[in-house]
Amino acid sequence: MKKISVLLMAVCLLFTGCAKSQDSASVESTASYEAADDNTADVVQSAASKTIYPIPDTTMDNLNDAILSVSLEEGDAYVDENGIMLMDLKIYTYDKYDMVDIASLNIGDTILTRSGKVKLTSREQSDTGIIHINGGLEEGGFDLVTNDSGIFYEAGFNDVKSWYEIGEITLPVSADFVFIDKSDLNQGEVMFNQDSFLSNGTVNYDFSPHNTTIRVEDAKIVEMNRVYTP
Repeated sequence: MKKISVLLMAVCLLFTGCAKSQDSASVESTASYEAADDNTADVVQSAASKTIYPIPDTTMDNLNDAILSVSLEEGDAYVDENGIMLMDLKIYTYDKYDMVDIASLNIGDTILTRSGKVKLTSREQSDTGIIHINGGLEEGGFDLVTNDSGIFYEAGFNDVKSWYEIGEITLPVSADFVFIDKSDLNQGEVMFNQDSFLSNGTVNYDFSPHNTTIRVEDAKIVEMNRVYTP
């Protein structure tokens, strides 16, 4: 009888040990699945974040018929040996963003600007439609504003665009050229033709992409406009 009791106890201990081993294996298996779920969540969250890029710029694709933002310095407008008036110009553009992309911006996304890649930590929109990224200009971030076409762009104080140079060009000036100058509020609108533009001391050479555009038709400058900037 004693031998039978000892045998039964040994069998019980064996089953108990197996059960504990199975429970332990079950716990380890569950923990490994939980770890896998955590890693999967990280991957999903990483995949959900995105980078917003500016719309590809096409300013330089067609310079024969265009309105261009330019700068020029004194001496950049002249008459060549053939009697043709020319202008040496620097051409500028600014980054533009699709309204759909901007509407989809979320915290954690990245937007590419002229200053580099900026990761969003905050995004607020004012009643006037200005989108303040990372606190806006006053808190070290930047502001995005939109025009009538729904394109967003980075703007500084007084709605100054973030212009940058993209090329240089020399263009002939049409015989019917007109320069319309509205840069001096006290003086009002003043108009110049080729001769008056080239007259020494007549024109104030304060031409920048912030205030100056030219209209080009058939590869000739037919009009230049300069506006007042604060």
